[in-house]
Amino acid sequence: MALDTLGNVKARMGITFSTDDALLDLLRDSADALVAQHCGRDFVAGTYTEYHAGDRATLRLRNYPVASVTSVKVDVIGGFGAETVLSAAAYVVEQERGFIHSRHGPFVAPPSGYEFHPSEPAPRAVQVVYVTAAAVPADVKQAYAELIDHWYRHVKTLLAAQYQNVTQQTFGTTTAIFAKDQIAGLPLPPDVIRLLALYRDLAV
Repeated sequence: MALDTLGNVKARMGITFSTDDALLDLLRDSADALVAQHCGRDFVAGTYTEYHAGDRATLRLRNYPVASVTSVKVDVIGGFGAETVLSAAAYVVEQERGFIHSRHGPFVAPPSGYEFHPSEPAPRAVQVVYVTAAAVPADVKQAYAELIDHWYRHVKTLLAAQYQNVTQQTFGTTTAIFAKDQIAGLPLPPDVIRLLALYRDLAV
């Protein structure tokens, strides 16, 4: 599911015609993927399955806000059968921030006298299935539209320059000047980075 509709994106871009709808849809697909990768989370509502280490008492879900948690399963073997479901009374969910806190210490208790070392590979011992609510902030939608607009102008610039590495062309008494940034197709304009900064996971 896209971060915003084609109609809303076109309205933000000031486009009133439908000639380039197919191109804009392709650019929307690319922008959806880039925003999710850049921010380290998906903003659209959906059902997600994640795996986490069991050597901690708090799990941080990749996507939020959380509408509901379907199941939390703990299994150091990794089978995650029905018998591994953790009681909902054993943990607390912070829905707005996407955290799950165990009420009884680490989800997988280490053997007696043993402590997990930070350099050790974390076991995939906890499976979380959860559902997120639809919550795409307005400024994320603006960044999304601006990114699509940047790529759209890049395509139009290349077409106008006939895919040649030129910065300007003269047609009779008219001279067209092409911005170097649009010729190069730089991936993230500064305004897009600024708008997404608040929502970017520092771990990405």
